Parts: sequence; C-alpha cells; structure tokens
Amino acid sequence: MTFRPYLAAALAVVFLGAAARPEPLLVYSAPAGDRPAGADAVLPTDSVLPDGRLGAPAGKSVFVGTNPLGFALSPDGRFAIVSNDDQRTGGLSIPNSEPPLAIGYSLTVVDTQTMNVVDVFRDPSVTFFMGVAAVRDPNDPSATLVFASDGALGAVRVFDLDALGHLALEPQPIALPRDGSAHAFPASIAASPDGRTLYVVDNVGDTVSAIDVASRRIVQTMPVGYAPLYAAAGGGRVIVSNGGLAAYTAQTPAAQLPAFGAPAFDPERSSSLTISAVEPGGGFAADPDTVRMDPAPDGTTDIGGADPGAIVLAPDEKTAYVALSNVDRIAVVSLAGEPEVVRGLDLRLFPEAPYGAQPSAEALGDRGKRLYVALAGLNAVAVLDARAPKKYRYGLIPTGWFPVGLRIAPNGRFLYVLNAKGVDGFGMLQRIDLKHQDLVKWTLDALRYNRTPATAKPDPIVPPLRSGRRSDAIDHVVFIAVQSPGYDAMFGDLADPAGEPHGNGDPSLETYPQSVTPNLHALAHAYALADNFYAADEDAGVATQVPLVGTVSLYAQLMAGVGAARNPATDFGDDPEEYTRAGTIFNALERAGLSYRDYGGMLHLSGESAAGYTLGVPALAALSGNADLMYSMQESRGDAARRAAEFASDMTRYVQADAEPNFVYVALPVPNRPSGMAETDRALGSIVDFISHTPHWSSTAIFVVPEGVIPSTDHVNDLRSYALVVSPLARRGYVGRAHLYPAGVLKTEEEIFGLEPLSLGDLLATDMADFFLDVPDPEPYDAIR
Repeated sequence: MTFRPYLAAALAVVFLGAAARPEPLLVYSAPAGDRPAGADAVLPTDSVLPDGRLGAPAGKSVFVGTNPLGFALSPDGRFAIVSNDDQRTGGLSIPNSEPPLAIGYSLTVVDTQTMNVVDVFRDPSVTFFMGVAAVRDPNDPSATLVFASDGALGAVRVFDLDALGHLALEPQPIALPRDGSAHAFPASIAASPDGRTLYVVDNVGDTVSAIDVASRRIVQTMPVGYAPLYAAAGGGRVIVSNGGLAAYTAQTPAAQLPAFGAPAFDPERSSSLTISAVEPGGGFAADPDTVRMDPAPDGTTDIGGADPGAIVLAPDEKTAYVALSNVDRIAVVSLAGEPEVVRGLDLRLFPEAPYGAQPSAEALGDRGKRLYVALAGLNAVAVLDARAPKKYRYGLIPTGWFPVGLRIAPNGRFLYVLNAKGVDGFGMLQRIDLKHQDLVKWTLDALRYNRTPATAKPDPIVPPLRSGRRSDAIDHVVFIAVQSPGYDAMFGDLADPAGEPHGNGDPSLETYPQSVTPNLHALAHAYALADNFYAADEDAGVATQVPLVGTVSLYAQLMAGVGAARNPATDFGDDPEEYTRAGTIFNALERAGLSYRDYGGMLHLSGESAAGYTLGVPALAALSGNADLMYSMQESRGDAARRAAEFASDMTRYVQADAEPNFVYVALPVPNRPSGMAETDRALGSIVDFISHTPHWSSTAIFVVPEGVIPSTDHVNDLRSYALVVSPLARRGYVGRAHLYPAGVLKTEEEIFGLEPLSLGDLLATDMADFFLDVPDPEPYDAIR
C-alpha cells in the first residue's frame, strides 16, 4: 500500500478545501469541457458521463446488466451474483459478453477470479429488486443457495448455484405475507451470521420477515417503520432502516386534485431504525427498539428526510454504521445497552457544502478499522477511519457511475463495487485490489473526475454561484420542459438560410423536420442553442427531476427502474420519500422570498391514474396556491392546445396585475397520437409568443429543455438532447458547444436569482452564462401557427 499517513493532513486540505467559502470565490464546472458523452474508444468501462463528469473506475470492471442494484458474494468468495432490476426490455446496445447479457430483469454471475461473466439468468415472469443473499445449504453444506427478491411477485426466489457458477431456479418461491390487499415488495435480504436465517424487508408492506433457510419457510413477520429498504443481522439482533416518512392509504373514490402539505410524520416509524433481538428459532423478540434518526422535516430548510439506508455492523457487533443518504452522513449507533446514535461521520465534499454525495452502501475492512462508503453522487468510495470519527477520511477511490453496492472478499484483499448506471445504460461490477492501492492518487483522480475549479469572474447578467448577487438584467425566468426525442431526431436538418449546418446534426436521423416542428426550428435559429446537451438519465422520471432538484435522491433513483412492479405505489419522483434535503427550486425561491408559478410540475404522485389520485400522497407543500391545477386536470391531459390556452389565461391575471412571477415552470407533454409532436410545437410557439409580448419581456429568460429523451437514435450519443435559451439577452444564432445537462440550467437559474445551490449536482455542473449578452434585443417572437 502506497498511502503514507503523514500525507493525511495535506490530503484533507486538498479534499475538503481550506474553508467553506474560500477567497477568492471558487466556481466549478464539469470536467468534460466540450467532449461528448459516451464510452472511451479504448477502454469501454471508462466514459464521459451525461452530466459531464468522468467515469474511470479503479481496478478491473465488467459489465453485468441494466440497473443492477444488489449483489452478494458466494460463501467462498468465488462468485458474485448480481441482481439487475430494470423494467425495460430493449432500446440499448448490449456490450460484448459470453454468455450474452440481458436487458431488463436478470441475475448475472461473475467469476471474481477472472472477472468474467459465467451465467445470466432471465425469465420474463421474474422481476428482481435489490435483495440477493448467497449461503451454504444447511441440508448440504457443500452446496450454495442463492435467494433473490422478486418485487412484482412479492416473493423470494430460490436458486441453486453449482461449482461452475451456473444458477438453477427452484420451482417454489417463498411468498411474503400480505396484510389484506397490501402489495408485498421485497427489497434487501440480510443473512444471519450462521447463514441459517434470512431477513427480508418488505418495502411496501412495512415489515421484515424471517425465513428459515433449511425449510424455505417464513418463521415470523414483524412490523417495522415506513418504506424500509435495508437490513443487517448479527450479534443476536436484526436492524432495519426505515427511510419513509408516512403511510398512504387508498382513496375511494379517487381525488381529482392533489392535496398539498407535509406527510403525517410518525417519530416511531418515520426516518428510524427498528432493532429487534432474535429468538433461538430465528424469530423476533416481542418488543423491538426504535432509534429515531431524524426529526420531522420543517418544510422550509429541511424538505426531505435524512433517508436512513445501508447498514453495516462492526466485527464486535456492538456498533452499527447507518448511511443517511440525504444528508451525506454516517450515523454511528451504539448497540450496547439501549441503542442510540452516539456520533456521526460527515461525508460532504467540503464543510457546509450542499448535500449530494449520497452514501449508498458500506463495507468494513482491515478487521473493522476501515469503513468503505459508496458515494453514489460522487462516483467514488470514501475510505474512513471507523474508529476515530474526528479523522475525516483517508481518501477516495474512483468508481463507475452511481455505485450502490459494496462487498469485501472473504480474504479481505478485494473490494467489490456495484455501479448501477455504468456506461451507456449497462451497470458494472468493479474489483479493487486493496493490497496495491494509492489513495493519494486515487483521491486526486476522483476529485478531478467530478469537477473543474476556477476563480469566479464578475458577471452582471449571470453572477457566479454563491456570490450572493442577483442578475442586474434578468428578473423573470420561464422553464419549459418539452417531451422530445434526441437532438438528431429533432434538429438533424437544422441549417442556416444558406444551407450550412446549424449545430451538430445528422440529417439522415431526422424524424421531426422543420415542416412538423417549425417553432422549435425557428427558436433554435433565432436564439441560443446547446447541441452538446444530454438528458440526465435513461429513465424519464429521473431525468425530469434533475432540473428541479439538481441531484435526484437515492430513494428516487432506486425506485425509478422498477416503478411498474410497485403499482399502485408507483414512484415517479414527486412523493415526499423522494424529496432531497434542500428540496426543489420552488423551495429555494420560497426561502428567498421570490414568487413562482407551476404548470404541471411535481404532481405525478404515487397512485395517480386516469381515475385521479388513488392514494393519499400529499404534493409538495410549497406548491399550495402556486400551481395552476386546471392546467393538469384530466380534461387538459393529452391536449397541448388546451394546456397552452390555460397557461395564457392564468398568466394573464398576473400580467394585468403587474405581478408576473419571478419563476415559472411549464411541463409540456406530447399527446399520444401521430400529430402529437406538431401539436406540442404549436403549443410551445404559442406560450413563447405570449411571454414575449408581456411588459417584462426585456428582463425575461426562457429555457426550453426536453423532459428526458423520447427513445431515438443519435449519431453522438442516444442521451444527447438540446436546450434553447430564448431571451432578449440571449446571444442570437449562438451554438454553445460546452458539455451541458439539465442541472446546469438549474445552476444558471440559481445564479440569476442569487440562490444557494440545492445540491452537488448543480454546484458542480457547467452553467449557461455564455449564452447571454448584456445588451437586450427586445423584439418579440411571433409563433408559427
């Protein structure tokens, strides 16, 4: 090991920064510069990520499947069994592998000695989610059993793993109990130290069940807190982390309008741990302990809960380390006597940094001395001193995109990291040799892969983030989220009047030419266009959230790929459990005393259907009185013209009162019919036309950004999209070539209004300041009908 202890102090200065707000002020941008997103041509497990960061995992990596969220090592450490949890069935290019990898739900077995895939199990009737455990068969200690959570079935699947790493499905699944009509949805699976009992968390049923491995029978089921995902077993105890904030009951008949407010927080079940002693047969003691991990969010500063998640026990089983993903912290819980939180380990990028590191998984190495913590928001593993909380950390290890799982090999030599997003839609398993490590180099690499620092320069139009200044010229911002295919499908034919290409398009991939989308084409010609812009994620629900929050919460990320299997508790990113700590731009504006209006955003709640809202899930409290509910009513859905007319009618009241909101969010979906894109284009033109004829047009900026990417082929990258800046202050005819993604739009809005960053996602993104000039051209836009 090449890490030298005397470098720890110097490393801490480099890593943390000398102060929370150094002088001169530092600003950050994405390290990609103007490079496009995509895999490295030589090393395909390295890549430029859609957010402009770099993915270059240390050690050796292998692709395993789509959206892998959980894995286990066989008892001898020879094989890693990975759970790929993805409701998609196509639309991606599969990396070369033998046997071939699957798109969608599957189990992949990797030989940890060679880091090659040796088996892929896929069955269209099985929907995996998170939980995987591998134990020796009590009835035949020479055999290995694998247990995996099947979300939609509400059961645990059982497999035999042979000596070559091949899986064979046993015919009878182990069904979790259901309370009345409640839908069981098994998440993580924790094995007892002797491997004879499994503890399966039910994320929807709010329970944990003990399963006897030998008989494949449920011994006992115990209620826990809300929306549990993780469990750990050891020292005669079972610990379950409850990340949810409330329980939501069915509404009959369905409500036609959402209710706004905070969830009904229960200090015994919300943001808590449930800790139970284990009886000799594997069942639970009568009176479990509850450890409160977080008070109720105050709705102003703290919007989301702390989200207690991954758990690891110290070797003496007297201490538990619990990841709090929403507040970048590890809570250290003493299990000696009455359980309680005794201290914490801070994982923020620098003191008082916005949250967004997102601790997602843990492992203890070096006989419990070192705590490894996966940071999903920084594509890194933090290496901490588990014994000395005042010693911040040893360093960082670079990983692939969005690490969510960690395991230490039985011999302690290798650290295995599961990266859920990986490269171009395929996740990876990464092996790191802990015997040959250089934490100083790795730490500097991890920082370099995440951000490029620079000294801030004054800008009166778009002041630097965290400068405390507002724009001298822009008072009003409108964000229009348009459902759209990728760049080439929309703008492949974009050219200037002389026929020269305007932007980096491929005409052969054009799907919606100027004749179909004349307003989008006219706006792209007349104003400022970003052609190296990327959707934040393959999942549309995740991508939609990024421009509102900067960094999507870990809970929302974990649920996004399996939402259909949790029906009716389907998560789209708008439920209280999925709020980040600082909340949305609406919350930031409210804290700053600025006005805002919402047209269709943050109202896609669990239980929403054509009938209305079938579950009592509250919508974001900050939108109460600030959302035009007529815009999103059933009769307006699927009708772009009606939405545009409602926008103009509602906004006219504010214009006439000279009270136009500082910020306006407009969601503009595409009607599900062949003429849908043309209708949306006309609606967009109408909305921009209306805004440009208002009295405050000269101080207004409109951002037109696709709401994710409707699947399409692009010659650069299938997540490539576009953004338009439409404003009297926009650089006319400008094509910005910097690598951008939606959090950079949010960052630019924060800079305009003098807001603090909501998360690391917007803090570290490249902004769009170069799209503006300081001399306005107030000519209005006339829509093409």
